[in-house]
Amino acid sequence: MSTMLDCWGLPPTVQAGRAAERRQRILDTARRLFIQNGFHGTGVAQIAVASGIKVGQIYRDFSSKEDIIAAIAFGDLSQFLDEATLQRAIEQGDMDAVHQWILAFVTYDEDIDGYRLMPEIMAESSRNPRIARLQEQISTRVRDALAVALEAYAPGDARTTARSELADLILTLGGGLCQSIVMEAFQGRDYQPLCRRLRSIVIRELDTIRDEAAPGR
Repeated sequence: MSTMLDCWGLPPTVQAGRAAERRQRILDTARRLFIQNGFHGTGVAQIAVASGIKVGQIYRDFSSKEDIIAAIAFGDLSQFLDEATLQRAIEQGDMDAVHQWILAFVTYDEDIDGYRLMPEIMAESSRNPRIARLQEQISTRVRDALAVALEAYAPGDARTTARSELADLILTLGGGLCQSIVMEAFQGRDYQPLCRRLRSIVIRELDTIRDEAAPGR
């Protein structure tokens, strides 16, 4: 049986694989440049030079710089939120795993570069409506996932307000941690003590809301 080939004599699956590799190289290069220079200080031409991929090809893969930013941001977000793991834990009734998923918001990750992109998005959103919409989409997705986790951990209509307030607290603490790491030089500083303090606050609040949600309370 013959295999369908493209104009270069390569099977479509090979071409698709190469296209995916090229897109990933664009994203990896752009991510590094965005971290170094900021979104506003990085252009598609710079990404092309640094990646070795022509500007025209970049625009065939991504229609704009904003699309590159969105792809990076949502890729990072998907990795951080790991909604599949959360959903699996909820379906299995594994509240310890749900608990740990929630605590990730106030857990220090030594991959420092990962903390730089969100403040960049926030800064760029003040001058770029498309990035402002991206930030809104990210915020909505994060809060929705956290709401699902908190509802599983402390169910009940009577706890709706308490869950919403706790979500605000967790997001504020997590955002503050991110900003602190980015704003300071973070050279030589051990953020683990700060994270332990933040985690203790969240754990206390989780214990409180779950106790209040227990039957008979």
